[in-house]
Amino acid sequence: MQIMFLEPYDGGSHNSFRLGLTEASKHAIESLTLPARFWKWRMRASSVLFADLLNEGRNRPDLLFCTDFLNVADLKGLLQPPLDRCPVVLYMHENQLTYPLSPHEEFDFHFGFTNIISCLAADIVIFNSEFHREIFLEGISGYLGRMPESVPSRVRERLNEKCRVLPVGIDRTAHPAALGDGLSAPYLGGPCDPDVGPGWPRANAAPTILWNHRWEFDKRPEWLVQALTTLHDEGLDFRLHLLGEQRQRDEVFEPLRILLGGKILSYGHLPDRTAYDAALETSDIVVSCAAQEYFGISVAEAVQAGCYPVLPREQVYPSLYGSMCRGRHFYEGVAGLTDLLRNLVSGRDGGHICSLPVDCDAFRWERLAPRFDDVFEEVIRDHAPTP
Repeated sequence: MQIMFLEPYDGGSHNSFRLGLTEASKHAIESLTLPARFWKWRMRASSVLFADLLNEGRNRPDLLFCTDFLNVADLKGLLQPPLDRCPVVLYMHENQLTYPLSPHEEFDFHFGFTNIISCLAADIVIFNSEFHREIFLEGISGYLGRMPESVPSRVRERLNEKCRVLPVGIDRTAHPAALGDGLSAPYLGGPCDPDVGPGWPRANAAPTILWNHRWEFDKRPEWLVQALTTLHDEGLDFRLHLLGEQRQRDEVFEPLRILLGGKILSYGHLPDRTAYDAALETSDIVVSCAAQEYFGISVAEAVQAGCYPVLPREQVYPSLYGSMCRGRHFYEGVAGLTDLLRNLVSGRDGGHICSLPVDCDAFRWERLAPRFDDVFEEVIRDHAPTP
């Protein structure tokens, strides 16, 4: 099968997803991409550019695979025959109905509506989590309720019929089948029990905390700064990997950099994958402070590497990890984050055994790609001409 992957915002997790699926799928996937900048213009105009490129191309793909920064309705309307009959699968990394506004932005109805009509125009819509699917579908009625008249009918019902859920794949090595071989992270194996487990921390030194997210407003980095400043002022000892794309937000962590000095083991984006994996595998705790998270690839990678997750309760995380571990992983607000980290760093809540790292093997591309391939083949079968 020949698949054309259209990605208007090819950076960060979008880029990782595209490369991972291209590598792991059994089908031939080619890509048309644009750099990850000017996201509003990408949503408004990328469909025109991609339609022109497809119309000028020599080969007709069997299927178009798009992500949520593309206006699928515009794309299909601009494609020339026979490309206009090519089936389209839309993958929703995030959505503009429920995504929090930047402090410097005003609400614009256009972008959420683009997501809605793209879902209506696509043949299949894949969400990266059930949590994401539900909040998107639940948000449609209120969002369309802003319209003064002529509101489209039965939108949620129409979308329910075409929705699927498949998580983002992670590029990690599988855990050994035999646990306890000395090679695996110390939190692997056995039933989850907060009261037993190996020593804490892994390196027999001060616990190492990992932050591996974009340094932007929706990840709430200021929460981490407040919590770790409090722990430092209380005299608790810890180390820190402060990773992620700065996105011109270097100043957000500068007070912490000055305060902690040599306790910060690495700082900023690590382009080398080996160095990044080493940071994951030598950290004890991974922290998310996200104001929006529909899957969380960076957390999944760290948990699969053996980190103990510390996560905001109101996001997707309880639906992904809550049923598999009875440890204390979820918090509410900065005070809750500080309290949970205090207990972990001091050793009062640390070191219990759980199966989360092995459970996260299900997110590896080797496990996920066949499920994406099944969806692609389903769409092609449904569009096959009737004999």
